[in-house]
Amino acid sequence: MERSGKITLVIIISIIIAVAVITFFVSQKNTQSALSSSEAGTSLTTQAGQSPYTDIDGNPVAIDENLGSVLVVSSWASWCPSCAEQLPDLALLGEEFADRDVKVLAINRAEPKTTAVAFLKSIRATEGLQLVLDPDDRFYASIDGYAMPEILFYDPQGSVVFHQRGIMTYEQLKSQTELMLAQDAN
Repeated sequence: MERSGKITLVIIISIIIAVAVITFFVSQKNTQSALSSSEAGTSLTTQAGQSPYTDIDGNPVAIDENLGSVLVVSSWASWCPSCAEQLPDLALLGEEFADRDVKVLAINRAEPKTTAVAFLKSIRATEGLQLVLDPDDRFYASIDGYAMPEILFYDPQGSVVFHQRGIMTYEQLKSQTELMLAQDAN
């Protein structure tokens, strides 16, 4: 192949690679934008000026990073007797579905860390859950909560598919999770 033919080939290959890279990044940006504007993205994202969601150890938690999975999210507080009953079932659900792209989050309603930790130790419900502290109680407000617990099932696109105000049995939790996974598979 002569020199000008090699140069032309290199230019064509470079253009193809550049188009592929740009397409990839635009696609990623559009996906992230769609998730951020979803119901889950709106409820679970920390905005400027807000206290961050944190884990029990005080580390910031970016809950919206769980988008793309089936999310089961529950609000809870230590003063809620139904929450003491619900959290162990949610922990069991998280353990059972851990290998099936299901994330279970338990978001505390603005209690001091010491209160939340003592409560969780008393009911032994920490495995299988991502425990989150919400110092501003903004998650509960964003879902127009009025019962305890509030349990929401989000599809991988971040839309609320099911919202239960009050407690669910383990069988109901499991059935709704399996339904979500079946819908996601279709």
